Amino acid sequence: MSVLAGKRILVTRPAQRAGTWCALLRDAGAAVDHIPMLAIEPIDSGAPLQTIKKRILDFDQFDRAIFVSQNAVEFGCDWLDTYWPQLPIGPRYYAIGAATARALDERGIDCERGGDTMDSEALLSLPELQMIDGERALIFRGSGGRTLIGDTLRGRGARVDYCELYRRLLPPEALQQLQDYSARADAIAVHSGETLANLAHCIERSGRTALFAIPLACPSERVAERARTLGFARPQAARNAGDSAMRAALETALARY
Repeated sequence: MSVLAGKRILVTRPAQRAGTWCALLRDAGAAVDHIPMLAIEPIDSGAPLQTIKKRILDFDQFDRAIFVSQNAVEFGCDWLDTYWPQLPIGPRYYAIGAATARALDERGIDCERGGDTMDSEALLSLPELQMIDGERALIFRGSGGRTLIGDTLRGRGARVDYCELYRRLLPPEALQQLQDYSARADAIAVHSGETLANLAHCIERSGRTALFAIPLACPSERVAERARTLGFARPQAARNAGDSAMRAALETALARY
């Protein structure tokens, strides 16, 4: 029997990304409560929209195309489908995370990916990304976020541009939902650093500080360390943000605590 059987898990993924994850937990016998701590809003106006169009129109000039998330694949490939019905031969494709790689696979795009952790650091360790002086790289992502990939590739001599396709927001109803949350969760799962920060903010604002004390599954050691600094007592790092790895982290956390 799974360690998750009979346990109550608080899920914080964006609404459009939570279905498969919640189903996996329920199949393992867990009760699932879902309070999204992140919302995804596509960029659809103003100067940022014009920047997207320019990056897409220039896509055949890039040597490397890096997608950092499923959302980056969804929005980025929709743009590419509009302007490039036949993808140019030049760019090579890379994915951060197993789910991102699967999303590219589903679009019929072969991609390189990092090792077991499948995070930014693993991607940057790939041999083909070491000697890229003079090459052009386009990073598909949301507005803001980590600059590790871009900074590192620039340090190796590449010309790096960003195609920022969406904004990540705290859902306006999240704080009230957490204030009204009356169940006793056995563990929480967060899938990104920004989700973690939003959760910590809502816990503080809602006064539900007991949630800091329960096991917390995180997608990486970096996010787990951030959780510790925010006051979470029992963070458990997963190998990566994929469903199997996050489930294993939840099981480890529950068994440990």
